[in-house]
Amino acid sequence: MNNLGGASSVNASNISTVDNRRNYYSWYIQDDWKATSKLTLNLGLRWEYFQPIVEHYNAQANFLPAMGFTGAQFLVPSQRQDLVLSQAILNAMAKDGITVVRTDNKSLLNAQSTNFAPRIGIAYQPMNKLVVRAGYGIFYGGFENIGGSPGLGSNYPFQYGLGFSAPSPTLPITADNSIGLLENGLSNVPLDPAFVKPSGVSFVGQQSQFLTPYTQRANFTLQVQLTQNQFFEIGYVGSWTRHIQSTVPSNPITQLLPPGTNTQTARAFPDFGPGGSFLTEQANSNYNSLQTTFERRFSNGLSLLANFTYAKTLTDARDPLFGGNDQGYRAPWIPGFGIQGDYQLANFDIGKAFKFSGTYELPFGPGKRFASNLHGLAGQILGGWSMNWILTLQDGPPMTIPCSVTTAAGSGCYALFVPGEDPNGGSHNVNQWLNPKAFANPAAVTVAGQTDFAPLGGQESQVRAPGLQRFDFSTFKQFRISEKTRLEFRAEFFNLPNHAAFAAPGFTNFGVPSAPGSLDFTNTKNFGKITQTLDNPNDPRQIQFGLKLYF
Repeated sequence: MNNLGGASSVNASNISTVDNRRNYYSWYIQDDWKATSKLTLNLGLRWEYFQPIVEHYNAQANFLPAMGFTGAQFLVPSQRQDLVLSQAILNAMAKDGITVVRTDNKSLLNAQSTNFAPRIGIAYQPMNKLVVRAGYGIFYGGFENIGGSPGLGSNYPFQYGLGFSAPSPTLPITADNSIGLLENGLSNVPLDPAFVKPSGVSFVGQQSQFLTPYTQRANFTLQVQLTQNQFFEIGYVGSWTRHIQSTVPSNPITQLLPPGTNTQTARAFPDFGPGGSFLTEQANSNYNSLQTTFERRFSNGLSLLANFTYAKTLTDARDPLFGGNDQGYRAPWIPGFGIQGDYQLANFDIGKAFKFSGTYELPFGPGKRFASNLHGLAGQILGGWSMNWILTLQDGPPMTIPCSVTTAAGSGCYALFVPGEDPNGGSHNVNQWLNPKAFANPAAVTVAGQTDFAPLGGQESQVRAPGLQRFDFSTFKQFRISEKTRLEFRAEFFNLPNHAAFAAPGFTNFGVPSAPGSLDFTNTKNFGKITQTLDNPNDPRQIQFGLKLYF
């Protein structure tokens, strides 16, 4: 509200519900074949079909912006003869090069029917204490609902939202963009689709030729028996995912623009709103890792398991619901850059991870190495103790520092490194995890449509958030009551050292805001400040006791 009594912005929408349905079909065959006494093969083949969503009442529409934004289409089901688009919308579509197409395809999408997924596993024992294991497989994934969106039922003319902004800070608006008071602010909102104007309307779309996301996974492992109860493994594990679903704007900016440019006139469809989303299957990811494991199977009261992983995950996919530590796409529709220009370390990448766990039965009391002849009350107190633990040490996830100023209107920007400055220099603690002197802004766009992408900034995932160190411990005590009955006492300590698992600077969750300017390297007071932990609310040391009766 402003001091004239009118609204500074108005947002309104109609109410619509959907009755979505889809079918899933699959079959598979599998066989284990012991080719020789030393070689076993596991062979399989799977086929899957993921039917696109069909709305029971055909209340869907699909906006296809098309490559190059020439020949854009707005698909509507031909079964809905009662469907009425406003004349203003039709005129704006014709002006912006959008063709309305009625189709008999109720889902408005075409799904793949060639989703064949072979699987092969190999176990080979070339010598007595050495086993070689390898495997490869393809795994398909179907259409995902992303928080109820981008369902094609959430589209004009079935469901739509309208947004209006004040022409200036001193002039209020009503929904028809005229000056007025609050009581008139919603009087002209067109909730009947036949009277909707294109201003403020945004479209939802999905790639019509649906490419089923799939992952190829492979592994190669050597397993060596060191002693009767101790084993060591070293292996490669990798996966490569293609056609990941990725959401980009449906009415984007298609060229670099100088700061301050009116982006609406530069959009692909300037007569429609800047919102809306288009779901494609163009993102990819790669995971490669070296994994080692040492295992001591339970013997003489002791079992151990330790593993170390060195890995890298690269992707140009973004989580549309929770972006994590990345900053989204900078210029997803600009030719020569696209989402591939944001191919980076995944925001969940953990470069190095070590875990060590075990169980140890203390060698005291009846039947044990020490005080084995002790019986009665003394034996009950001294014997039957065991302890368990899990130690986790791992790198923090990568994070991206944005530019502190706009270098291209409507596009994103990542900060550059300053030569000679260590981004982890300085105090490197919760008050200033990163060195503000290590980052700088690139030069801004000077000419609309320039092909030099330098104003978009430097590499993504420039730095890492704090790592994770955690130690959980428990001790158990067994009290033998009878031959078939025993009582177990437990004392469990979670995060025993009471070590905080700090989140990344700028992380906001659990209702606790991040420090203002924590990602702005020109804010020397708050840049790099950490105000949250990874767990809710602070993950302090927790201790619990329990009794359990076995009978």
